[in-house]
Amino acid sequence: MALLRKILAVVLGIIAGSAFNMAIVTLSHVAFPLPKGVDPNDMEAFQAHVAAHGLPLGALLMVLLAHAGGSLASGFVCGLVAGRPWYAAAVGLGILWLCGGVAMLLVLPAPLWFAVADVVLYVPAALLGVFLGGAVTESKPPKPA
Repeated sequence: MALLRKILAVVLGIIAGSAFNMAIVTLSHVAFPLPKGVDPNDMEAFQAHVAAHGLPLGALLMVLLAHAGGSLASGFVCGLVAGRPWYAAAVGLGILWLCGGVAMLLVLPAPLWFAVADVVLYVPAALLGVFLGGAVTESKPPKPA
């Protein structure tokens, strides 16, 4: 049962992190719409637009929030479901999100400050999340027998 709970904690953590990330990315598209004619589904056109014009600071900050917040949400849900701070899983989740972030940095041009901040935030955010999620679970009073 403990193994099943750990697997569930990681899977639900990934789902929660993905949902948080997508919610913030969607909000960023509303707050900072692309100019007409730039299709975000056409990667070559989007890359050319970003290379030529960059992205607004607010849009970059929202992407950082989406990435770090998604990692934090993953860790939080993982700790909550696992019933304790499970730091090894948090590091694994943070590295998983880090790999995705590095893949995006290889595809889309970004300012150096953004790339550094993005890469640095994933694992600490997941660790903070699992600490908070595990702390919430550990602080609950025991169930009556």
